[in-house]
Amino acid sequence: MTFKRIIPLALVLLAALPVLSQVQLFESEVSGLVPSLGFKWNTGISELTAGLEYTIDGRTTLGFSYAKPLQDTLTFDSELKEYEINPYGIFEFIEPDNLKTFSFALRFDLIHEDTRKDNPTPSDTNKLNNFSRTQIGGGPIFALRIFSSDKLVLIPAAAYEFYYVTFDRTNLQGTGTSGSFPKGDYLWHDLSGSCAFHFIFNEFNGITVEPKVTAKFGTGRSSDDLLNVSANVGYVLSF
Repeated sequence: MTFKRIIPLALVLLAALPVLSQVQLFESEVSGLVPSLGFKWNTGISELTAGLEYTIDGRTTLGFSYAKPLQDTLTFDSELKEYEINPYGIFEFIEPDNLKTFSFALRFDLIHEDTRKDNPTPSDTNKLNNFSRTQIGGGPIFALRIFSSDKLVLIPAAAYEFYYVTFDRTNLQGTGTSGSFPKGDYLWHDLSGSCAFHFIFNEFNGITVEPKVTAKFGTGRSSDDLLNVSANVGYVLSF
């Protein structure tokens, strides 16, 4: 078997997902909400994120996140302002109660990046320039629950996710161009590892802090996007 066949199989068995995704944050049969704020950094861009997760009976999580870079990087039009929306779902197949500390889940993502323009540029008074990119993907999450004390739970996790990616860039106005419509389709891979620190205040309230490192691979990605460091802080409300 060649390395070209081995590597994809190894990736499937390895790790990581982009956003807050603690599949063992709630006990089985316990539901809850986790609003969160986060920050992501790589050598190309820094990004703020906000999100909300709803977990049902400790094993199904529905989530949504919104991200905005601190500084936009679409150089073909300085007035284009980027943003990203990300609805996702996490479905756990091995509950923490079954194997006490080990958890296996699948995550599915729809990530859509788009732009808006508050003011027209002199070369684009009709606001014709734009950029959008959509990613659809999924993959496994492997997690452990480690009870450090009655008030602190550590949840290290590893996962892998692949995306089918399509992008569309419209550049109708600008210096040195009479209009272009580049499009593309890619297959991207994310590998990351994280450790969530769940601080328990009482039976129904707590906070979680999750640092994460994500490696991103795929044709069409910038080298600046290869290694990403992020951190999320969430408030945990059980009911």
